[in-house]
Amino acid sequence: MVGYDPNHARELTKFQYGLAGAASGVITRAICQPFDVVKIRFQLQLEPISHKLSESKYKSIVHAFRTIPTEEGLVSLWKGHIPAQLLSISYGIAQVQYRPHSSFVIVKGQ
Repeated sequence: MVGYDPNHARELTKFQYGLAGAASGVITRAICQPFDVVKIRFQLQLEPISHKLSESKYKSIVHAFRTIPTEEGLVSLWKGHIPAQLLSISYGIAQVQYRPHSSFVIVKGQ
């Protein structure tokens, strides 16, 4: 990396690792939530997904991404976002905060 000097690298605190994990969880969930909503709608749809069948509510992924906001509003793509966001934040904190320390213990133990 340009400008990176390993002799002057500083170790992050557990709080900084946790904050980075929480931020990554927030960003990831906010971007992926519409895909999760569409996936759940397809799972709940009893009719087969097909352009040929007229009784199918959603005929393709693109059709679902067009139909849901048209019928329910753009915000509907983020239904259930708050509980999922809390899960992503806690998972991100746990994963990022403790992973560097656990790999250090494993390497030192060898």
